[in-house]
Amino acid sequence: MNNEELDGIMAKILYSSFFIFLFKPKSAIAESIRTLRTNLQFTLVDKNIKTIMITSSFPGEGKSFVSANLAAAFSTLGMKVLLMDCDLRRGRQRKMFKLEERQGLS
Repeated sequence: MNNEELDGIMAKILYSSFFIFLFKPKSAIAESIRTLRTNLQFTLVDKNIKTIMITSSFPGEGKSFVSANLAAAFSTLGMKVLLMDCDLRRGRQRKMFKLEERQGLS
């Protein structure tokens, strides 16, 4: 992926209602995402952990929403972030980031 493609993706993301952290940075939800990010940073400060997995037992509990916004929160600190949607049945990250469908994990 080249820089022009990344710029186009970022422009689409900024206008997406899914990305509260970027679209409404002063909202209570964005503040909650920042709090979660900070708590994770303090929890992991002594460890060399590079992976965070977000999961739940039921669909519709906000995994995609939280993971996308948490990825945005970490990236605003200049950290490199790789967000993987591993939901083989109903992946949403592609739709949230407005990307075309491509071959996935399976």
